[in-house]
Amino acid sequence: MMAVLAGAFLFGLWKLYELRFTAGDIYPQYSSLRADPLGTKALYESLQRVPDIVPTRSYVDLENVPKRKATILFLGENPFRFEVTPEDQLKEYEALARGGARVVIAMRPVGRVREEPADKKPHDAPAIEKRWGVQFGYITRPAQQAEDETGDALKLTALYFRDGGKVVHRLERPFGTGTIVLLASCYPWSNEALAGERDTTAIAWALGSNHRIIFDEHHLGLTESGGIVTLARKYHLEPFAVVLLTMLALFIWKNSTSLLPPRLESSAEDDSVAAKDVNSGLANLLRRNVPTKVLMKTCLDEWEGSRHGAKFVSEVKIERIRNLARRENDAVETYRKVSRILAERSDR
Repeated sequence: MMAVLAGAFLFGLWKLYELRFTAGDIYPQYSSLRADPLGTKALYESLQRVPDIVPTRSYVDLENVPKRKATILFLGENPFRFEVTPEDQLKEYEALARGGARVVIAMRPVGRVREEPADKKPHDAPAIEKRWGVQFGYITRPAQQAEDETGDALKLTALYFRDGGKVVHRLERPFGTGTIVLLASCYPWSNEALAGERDTTAIAWALGSNHRIIFDEHHLGLTESGGIVTLARKYHLEPFAVVLLTMLALFIWKNSTSLLPPRLESSAEDDSVAAKDVNSGLANLLRRNVPTKVLMKTCLDEWEGSRHGAKFVSEVKIERIRNLARRENDAVETYRKVSRILAERSDR
């Protein structure tokens, strides 16, 4: 029973994790591993069906991404953080582009920001404005107005770019043999948008003509640790995990129950040899090998063979004991009479 309960628990636990991984809601928004409306798994699997297109995922940081001719997607970047990206990191994006890559950076949709006071002192220009000539702008709301109601995901974004005095929602910068593409919103890449509001023209323009498409997962916080679970999912070893769980259930069952029938409890009259003292062992041995009818005769022979227990006994008493042992059948009563005869003080 315990083995059945343990097996059911392990199976339920496995199905729970399987459902969570299938839905993908444990992954960050706009991850290509996420299958709900907030993910981009539909795009990844759609590209797998396109001839000559090879989509892959990357879990390494920027400096370790291979510099080759490919389209590298950084989907779901936080615009407020990306706007203040350090210059060193911008150079890593540029290095990817100079290596022949088309680097696509799509921002997560954001709501309207609060209107800043007019007398607020301007900050120094961020590195992205100095190197790429791009300014981040946001549609504002009055300071006294309540914040916009936001759900799990926004379809429209308050972000826009200023490029050479123009307001744009996408722009492209050449670097060496590659390019860097900035998109104000990555919502069109999401599963929800592809299901009902797909804009294939914009997606095709952003992807470019490269045959290799790399979905970067590292910037979303997903790294490849190389653990046993990662290897199992990578090489589709789920059946092997089921076999391990089955073996574990069998091990628990084996150690909780015996395959042999239950052992019967020994009764009080059981004559089996057990761990007893010397006297009990001798009694069991005599009971097995000396019939009751000849017990007293056997005892008499042994007594006389030992010269009456190395004690002096008169011939009269010896003859009385012999006659008693031959005549009586009750061994216990005969033993008591013999004991009384030996205890008598007289020699009769």
